[in-house]
Amino acid sequence: MALWRHFLAKISQAPGDEEQMPAMSFGDHLDDLRKRLILSLLGAAVGIAICTLFANYIIDFLFQPYLLALRYSGYPQYLLYNKPAGNVIMYLMLGIKAGLLLSSPWIIYQFWLFVAAGLYQRERSLVYRYIGPSIFLFISGVVFFFLLVLPIMLKFFLAFNQQVPMPHLQPSPIENLIYGNKMVGNNWANLPTGDQAKPLLIPMVRSNPTHFPKHHIALWYNAVQGRLLIHADNKTLAINAQPANSLFAPLPMLHDYLGFVTIMALVFGLAFELPMVMMVLAQIGVMPAHKFRQMWRYAVLILAVLSALLAPTPDIVTFSSIFLPLVMLYVLGVVLATLVTARKKNQADDPDAENQITSPQDDVSD
Repeated sequence: MALWRHFLAKISQAPGDEEQMPAMSFGDHLDDLRKRLILSLLGAAVGIAICTLFANYIIDFLFQPYLLALRYSGYPQYLLYNKPAGNVIMYLMLGIKAGLLLSSPWIIYQFWLFVAAGLYQRERSLVYRYIGPSIFLFISGVVFFFLLVLPIMLKFFLAFNQQVPMPHLQPSPIENLIYGNKMVGNNWANLPTGDQAKPLLIPMVRSNPTHFPKHHIALWYNAVQGRLLIHADNKTLAINAQPANSLFAPLPMLHDYLGFVTIMALVFGLAFELPMVMMVLAQIGVMPAHKFRQMWRYAVLILAVLSALLAPTPDIVTFSSIFLPLVMLYVLGVVLATLVTARKKNQADDPDAENQITSPQDDVSD
């Protein structure tokens, strides 16, 4: 750790006295700002171009959890859009958003170079010390959401439809008077029951056929895709199907799913910043480590409530998949806050301790 701190200190060290703030005129600041903006825009353009080129892979990553959940629940596996150019707009916006995300380290770095010109060495070192772990925790939260939480949530949302069965439509005498014979049906009593009739049998296959006879319509069920397909007029069409006994049916909209995934990924990424927030609060003296240890019961209660709100199902497995990581993050935050508090105490007892921490001699011994 001492070696890492010494390396960061060397990166941010200004020529001459390390506590001497660089003197820049207003015009120099404008020139530097223009330079950083141009470099940021160039980096963003490169990121957008790369992500637009590989947009199909990004779409596969984002939409696969929802499509798998739709297949598992027996619903059609596609997303709808309600604007004429909705799919094209989505494709372009996805490339832009992913490109900005890809180039965000470069953009943040340019912004930091502009801001760092007006900071002291000690202030720059404090930022360098925490930015790496913060980025790591944020990415960990996003990955945790996509790999574990999102599939569980989608499975619950779609499986909930099966819990509300289709009601038995038996008209009352008043409704029979209102709707007449169309409600009761003229010849329903003369029709055979389902068990008396011979249902139409169609083949169930694992791959779509490739050869079709002329002037015929082919019908089959692809078990892998979970689709009922029909081939006619040199076209293969999918027949929409869904569970017959559920009252509710999803209408998966493209923009709704993207908005939901983006917001939830951001929420989980920020939630995983809990250890860093606790450590910074201990560093600046707002909340010492012993306060976090004393408040652990209240913290567990708050985390349990948050987990219950975030958990899509009331079962213990889903609840634990969110609650236990948050508790582990809180424990990690207590450990980091304890280390920071102990270090501040040592520095208060020994004023030269901070200089010794970032000295080359400490790095060699480390």
